[in-house]
Amino acid sequence: MKILIFASHPIQYQAPIYRALHNSFDLKVIYLLNQTSKQQADAGFGVEFEWDVPLLDGYDYEYLKNYADNPSSSKYNGIIINNKELHALMLKEQPSIVIINGWFPKGLKQIINYCYQNKIKSICRGDSTLLMTNNKIKKIAKEIYIRSILRKINAFLYVGNENKKYYLHYGVKENQLYPGLHCINTPFFKEHFNQNPKRKFDINSIKIGFAGKFIAIKQPLLLIEAIKKSNYKNNIQVQFIGDGPLKKDIINSAKQNDVSINFLGFLNQSEIVKKGYSAIDFLVLPSTSETWGLVVNEVMTGGIPCIVSNTVGCHTDLIKDGETGFVFNYKDVNDLAKKIDAMITLMKTNNQLLTKNVLNTIDFFSLDNTITSFKDAINGLITES
Repeated sequence: MKILIFASHPIQYQAPIYRALHNSFDLKVIYLLNQTSKQQADAGFGVEFEWDVPLLDGYDYEYLKNYADNPSSSKYNGIIINNKELHALMLKEQPSIVIINGWFPKGLKQIINYCYQNKIKSICRGDSTLLMTNNKIKKIAKEIYIRSILRKINAFLYVGNENKKYYLHYGVKENQLYPGLHCINTPFFKEHFNQNPKRKFDINSIKIGFAGKFIAIKQPLLLIEAIKKSNYKNNIQVQFIGDGPLKKDIINSAKQNDVSINFLGFLNQSEIVKKGYSAIDFLVLPSTSETWGLVVNEVMTGGIPCIVSNTVGCHTDLIKDGETGFVFNYKDVNDLAKKIDAMITLMKTNNQLLTKNVLNTIDFFSLDNTITSFKDAINGLITES
């Protein structure tokens, strides 16, 4: 039995899953975009880079030619495949099951359509949520469009509760759903945290982490404004991990608001714990829209609590107010300031219990559990055949 996985491009969070599945199944991964270091920068990272962990080792893969005029994984028309070439690939590989990582960009939707038309069993693992669907016209359009796609898929791996709600809302049946929870390379990060344990909390020198692209949707400026309102402002320094177009705005805002900041730069996978996460007390992810927020998984693996906005997809699963961190209203700078102060007070009074709660929560979102769910979904479709 052959299994094909279709993905837009190699991603550091997915490669460990593919390696593990390759040990259990006759599996090949088909990538639709050979993303360059420049395209990484254009996607919002702000710097050109290549991941410094192996993304293509340990499993079979190949690239299908991309016919997009402007190749990109973040634009709908950034990946377009040739249907004749897809058909030739399918005839060669003869897959029993196809796994597709979402339906965006267009190339992935083409594969869903092909599988449906040719009666090939398919599993989808996307991470969309309903958290930011506010516009009434867009809601109506989505009801028609998304349902037309999802009805063509046999089974779904949901990455968390908000993603599961999304599927159920658009007509997916409960018995089609498997918990393919969002995870990181758990053994890798555990090893790095063991070598570089998180810092000891010091009320006189509080280090708040921000990790990600410096772009508007991530709201780095809101974090600075919130710290200005904090009762602990004079004791706080923000450690900015990453890069992006808003760097100058961050510097200017920090000066205007008299907030202490420090730029750690873009940190690749092999150095992000040692030079980044081990230097912070807690993380703030204030995004206006975030389907999940895997940076939260990364820091929590080291026992580091988090504050996230209520439009960050993982907030339902990973953040329990007063136990593993706090959730704030993404529009409300005053709410964020209050949650920052609440976190500091909690760390001051019971940091050991907070760390324990964080580790217990993130332990369920492990690489091993996610791999098991992939196998359950695959075996479920085999049983149906």
